[in-house]
Amino acid sequence: MFKSLQARLTLLFTAFVLLVVVSVGVMMWGSETQRQDALLINLAGRQRMLAQQMARLAFEAGAGEDIANATLQETEQTFDQTLHALIDGGEAPYLSDTTVTLPFTRDFEIRSALDEVTLTWSDFHALLDELQRTSRDDSSFSIKFQSIEEKSSALVERADEVVRLYEADATSKVNRLRIMQIGFLVSALILLGVGAWITRQSALKPLGELARAANRLGENDLDSAVQVEGPEEMRALSESFDSMRISLHASRSELLDLMSTLETRVTQRTRELDALNEVSREIASQLDVKFVLKSVTDKARMLLDGDSAMLCLLDDGKQYLLLKSVSGIPFIETMDRMSTVNRASAVLTSQQAIICNNAQCVGGCGMLTDTHAVSHVVAPLRIGAHVIGALCVSSSQPNHFSKESADAVTKLANTAAVALQNAQLYAQAEKVAALEERNRIAADMHDGLGQTLSYLGLMTDQTAEFLSEGQDDAALDLLRKTRETIETAASEVRRAINSLMDESLPALDLQTRLQHVMDEFAKETHLRVAWGAESSPRCTRQVAEQVLNVTREALKNVVRHAEAKHVTARLGQDNGNYFIAIEDDGKGFDTSQPEPSGHFGLRIIQARAAHIGGRVEIESEQGRGTCVTLTWSAERKE
Repeated sequence: MFKSLQARLTLLFTAFVLLVVVSVGVMMWGSETQRQDALLINLAGRQRMLAQQMARLAFEAGAGEDIANATLQETEQTFDQTLHALIDGGEAPYLSDTTVTLPFTRDFEIRSALDEVTLTWSDFHALLDELQRTSRDDSSFSIKFQSIEEKSSALVERADEVVRLYEADATSKVNRLRIMQIGFLVSALILLGVGAWITRQSALKPLGELARAANRLGENDLDSAVQVEGPEEMRALSESFDSMRISLHASRSELLDLMSTLETRVTQRTRELDALNEVSREIASQLDVKFVLKSVTDKARMLLDGDSAMLCLLDDGKQYLLLKSVSGIPFIETMDRMSTVNRASAVLTSQQAIICNNAQCVGGCGMLTDTHAVSHVVAPLRIGAHVIGALCVSSSQPNHFSKESADAVTKLANTAAVALQNAQLYAQAEKVAALEERNRIAADMHDGLGQTLSYLGLMTDQTAEFLSEGQDDAALDLLRKTRETIETAASEVRRAINSLMDESLPALDLQTRLQHVMDEFAKETHLRVAWGAESSPRCTRQVAEQVLNVTREALKNVVRHAEAKHVTARLGQDNGNYFIAIEDDGKGFDTSQPEPSGHFGLRIIQARAAHIGGRVEIESEQGRGTCVTLTWSAERKE
C-alpha cells in the first residue's frame, strides 16, 4: 500500500504524533478529573463536619437564643446547599466568600447514598427547627436534644458512606488512567520498533547496496547493473545510478574511439584554426567595406571547403536581409536577392551557427536554391547583443558540415561583423572629417574674407560719397585704407591656404599674437583699448587659431553694434583653465533674444569654442556694455 519511503515515514510520524496528542489529552483529562474528585471528596467530608457542628450548636440553641439560632441556621443552609449541589449539580458554598460549581452526579451507588443522606437530613432538619422554637427551660428540650444527637450520629454515618464512595470512584479513575498510560507507553515502544524496522528495511539496507554499487563504479566496473530493491525513492536512485553507469560506459567507449582518431582530429583542427586566424587578420586589417564583404565570402567558402558562400546584411528598418556578396556561384542561382527577417529569425536570434543537412532545417538560408540548400551552415553576424546580418556557406553534398565547421564559421562571422563595423565607422569618420573641415573653412571665410569684403563695400560706398561731395582728400585717404585692407585680406587668404596645406606647424606664442590683434584693432578703430596678460598659454596651432578667431569676432561685434568708446581685453588662468575676456562700455543688448536674421557671429563663436572643448559666456545688459569670456582647458593638447 505504501510503496514510497516518504509515505511510510509520514504514516509512522503521524501515528506517533497522534499517540502523543492523545496521551497529553488523557493526562489533562485525568488531572482535571482528580481535581474535581478531590473537590467532591472535600465537600462530602465537610458535610460530616457540618452535621457534627449542627449537633453542638443545637445544645446552645432554643427559643430566645438569637445568636446561637442564627449560627445554627447558617450552618443548616450551607449543609442543605452543598447536599443539593452534590446530587443535582450547581453552585455550592466553598469558602467564606466563594462558591464552586459541581457536576451532576451520575453514579447510581453514590446517588443512592446521597438520597439516604437527604432522608436523614430531612428528619434532622425538622428536629433542629423544633428545638429552636422550644425554650431551654422546657422539660421537653432535653428530650428533643437527645433525639438530635441520635439523628446527628446517623447523618454522620451517611455522610461518611458518601465520602467513601467518592474516594472509591476517584481511586478507580486513577487506576484506569494508569492502565491507559501503560497502554500509551507500550504503543510508543511498538511504534519505535516499527520505525526502526522501516528505517532499516527502507533506507539503511538499500543505501548500503547503493554504496556497494558506487564502490563498484569507482573501481571502474561499468558492466554490472545497479539494481536495488526498496521503496520508490531508493528504486529511483538506483535507476539514476544505473543511468549514470550506462552514460559512463558510453562515454568511455566514445573516449576510446576519440583517442584512436585524436591525432588526426587535432591536426585538422589546428589547420582550421590557423586558416581562421589568417582570415581574421586579413579581414580586420582592411577598412574598405566592399573589400571586406568580398573577402569574407571568399575566405568562408575556402575555409569550410564549400561550394558557395553568401553574406547578407540587415536593412535600416531591420525588416529584410539584403544579399551583399556571393562567392562560388553566380547570382542567377540564388532564389532572391532579398529575404524577410521572419524567415531567418532562428539564425538572427541564435548565438551559434545553425547546421542544415539534407535540407532538414527551419530558419536556414532562404535564398539558396534546392541544389545548394541540401547542406549548408549559416551564422549570425553579431556584435555583442546586436545582429547586423548573416553568413551562409553551402554545399551540394549531404552532411558536409560538422560541429567544428559551425564553430569555425561562428568565429569568422563574429570577426567579419567587427571588421564591417570598423569599415563603416571609418567611412563615416571620413565624411565627418570632411564636413568638419568644410565648417571650419566656412567659419574662417565668415570671420576673415566675408567680414573684410563687407568692410570694403562700406568703404567703397563712403569713397563714392566723398567724391560726389568733392572731398577728394578724404576719398584718397579711404582708398589708401581700402588698399591696406585688401592686402590684409590677401594675407588672411594665404594664411588659410597654408593652414590647409601644412598641419605640422609648431606651437605658437598665443599671448604675442593676441597683443598684435589688439594693436591692429586699436589702430583701425581709434578706440581706447586696454590689454593685459596674466599668463602666457602654450597651446597647439588649432587651439590658438580658434582663440584668435573668437577674439577677432568679438572685437568686430564691438565695432558694428556696441557703439563703445573703451574696450578692455584680459588674458589669464583660473582653476586649471585659460580664459580671455573682451569687455566694452557700449550700449549692450538682451542676451535672451535670438540673433537677427542673417547674423551668425555669436553662433560661430560658440561653435569655435566647442571645437576646442571650451565654452563662451556672454554677459550684457541694456546700456551697461557687454563682456564676452572664452574659457578652455589648460591641459588640452589637441
